[in-house]
Amino acid sequence: MSDAGALLPSLYAAEEAGGWNVGMRTVARALLANVPLPFGPILELGCGGGAFAIELAQSHLDVQVFGLDLRGAALAFAQSRSRRVTWLQGDLLQLPFAGPTFALIAALDVVDQQGVDAGAALTAIHELLLPGGVTLLRVSAHAWLYGPHDIAFGTGRRYSRSAFVALVRSAGLTPLRVTYANSLLAPAVTAVRLLQQHGLLPFSQELYEEGIVHRMVGAALMQEARWLKRYNLMWGLSLLVVARKAWNAADGQSSQQIDEGMP
Repeated sequence: MSDAGALLPSLYAAEEAGGWNVGMRTVARALLANVPLPFGPILELGCGGGAFAIELAQSHLDVQVFGLDLRGAALAFAQSRSRRVTWLQGDLLQLPFAGPTFALIAALDVVDQQGVDAGAALTAIHELLLPGGVTLLRVSAHAWLYGPHDIAFGTGRRYSRSAFVALVRSAGLTPLRVTYANSLLAPAVTAVRLLQQHGLLPFSQELYEEGIVHRMVGAALMQEARWLKRYNLMWGLSLLVVARKAWNAADGQSSQQIDEGMP
């Protein structure tokens, strides 16, 4: 079994071309495509090698984009790729900002990481959002799947839909979209993860290196992104939530919005 977080550095170099990385960024853009934002800066928490923050800067030329990560190696890699983004080193629960600041905060595979209090992290995100601001969240789904893969990538917990949505609501955020992703290949991946979990299949870093597996995952995620522009996916290995902070204290989007919206 790999050490906790041992494979995280491999993600930085793979961000530009790796099938999973490119596909998941396309999924994220699809979910944000038709979501109105107030005017203001953008923050990506846990920006890693910076690919998504750079894409956000390219699509939002009129605002400042910040990328924050705890790991110096990630930020050094990101800095070498773009100076359009302001790169900052910091802890998720000790952020170098105060008060409502951001129109959009992305936290992709961040609040479920080892050592992170998800409830406190979501509350901090709520406090940093401008009125009407939006957060895009992604966490690993299904607690029963936790195993060697999660340990290798520093995942502290996998979530059920109901448990994570409850945390989002408790932080004062209103979910607009709740969907799964990484769905088309989920049956095969689930089988591998369960075999690894029970020691029937060795964990192998080679599975995460660029090759046919990456290309298959990337192609599947690109198809999912097309679907997610209009519809939700009902099962998958990743859970994504788009949530909004109320426009003002008296405002409150209906808590039933996610049930009455897109299927």
